Amino acid sequence: MNRSFVSAKFSIFLMMLFTFLHGCVEPFSVRFDTPKEYIVVDGVVTDMDGPQYIKLAKTNPDAVNESSEFSQTIWTIGESTFPLTKAKVKIIVNSTQTFNLAETDPGVYQLPAALKGKVGDSYQLQFETETGNSYESSSEKMLPVAPVKTAYDVFNPKGLPNYSAYYRDFTPSNDIYVNFDDPAGEQNFYRWQWTLWETQKTCATCNQGKYYLFQSENGIDGDCFKDLTLKYNNIYDYTCADLCWDIFYSSEITIFSDIYTNGQSQKDKLVAQIPLLQANPCLVSLQQNSLTPNAYRFLKLIQDQAVNSGTLADTPPAPIQGNVLNVKDKNELIIGFFTASSVAEYKTMLWRKNILNLAVLNQLFKTINNRDPILEERSAERPYVPLAICKNSRSRTPFLPKDWKWTQ
Repeated sequence: MNRSFVSAKFSIFLMMLFTFLHGCVEPFSVRFDTPKEYIVVDGVVTDMDGPQYIKLAKTNPDAVNESSEFSQTIWTIGESTFPLTKAKVKIIVNSTQTFNLAETDPGVYQLPAALKGKVGDSYQLQFETETGNSYESSSEKMLPVAPVKTAYDVFNPKGLPNYSAYYRDFTPSNDIYVNFDDPAGEQNFYRWQWTLWETQKTCATCNQGKYYLFQSENGIDGDCFKDLTLKYNNIYDYTCADLCWDIFYSSEITIFSDIYTNGQSQKDKLVAQIPLLQANPCLVSLQQNSLTPNAYRFLKLIQDQAVNSGTLADTPPAPIQGNVLNVKDKNELIIGFFTASSVAEYKTMLWRKNILNLAVLNQLFKTINNRDPILEERSAERPYVPLAICKNSRSRTPFLPKDWKWTQ
């Protein structure tokens, strides 16, 4: 599925951003040559339930990289970023407990179920590459976060510029506002993210091929198989066999410091813009996260660099070193940041009854791909066209999302 409007080829959590005291920030793009491989670290330990992952990658030394520092994205022009595989990854808790991570997918390392973040504990990432180089992050203490008291959404017909080709200039959004009480007598830093579940009707797209079901070790499976009798640009889409949800994640990052508002109640604060991908109801998880001082200082450096970068004709600044270092070579540039965050989650169904005077299709596929599905028609050679399996992944699930409601 084409999701170029949601993320680039390789989306990572850089946390290379800083914001003004209110609202979202605009992307600041950085372009830099890659004379050698850079390691990319994407990691955060939270106190939320469910599996947690650390992602490690390396840039292609033959490519030119662009990064949107405020939108947590790095991608390479022409070639993909490579996953950093076969690393020995572990997390140290309070300098005493060691938890080893398992590589579940190339470059993706899962935390053990026994490791769940706890406010007050400190966490450090350590890993050794297959070539024997060792890396470690600073120790990050998980700080508490204030709960969300109330939240509401407002329909915004011009919410997100250049988000989806389907809408051209502006993608409408449901803007989410929150109210919460900032604790007095302490400095707090906040970050907001969201996860979105949307019902999807199309579960597979085959390029120069057709979709087939087959028996696997885990039961019936399905996949695309190349058919050279078809033209190279032939596309067939296949309807889902059962209920299916596509999962989307925030790509922009909104953060806030209480340096000038310590202890004050925050009211009607815009913290998220949920794109209107279809008029069907959807489920949103809004996460209000704590941010460590180390992460805040790193983000402040990024903001200062963006403000003082000069004109568009000037040479763009280079990436800034995060909190992960080569144990033996402190001068090696490591892209990304590892941290710990307590999360206050607020879940809500968006019924989208506040959408006015807007004809939007109740079909997620077209909004994403800017075209209607092209269904394979029955033929004498293939009288039965299979329905596609909704395969569980980070971006799709066949399981009913927790707290999903069918009626208001």
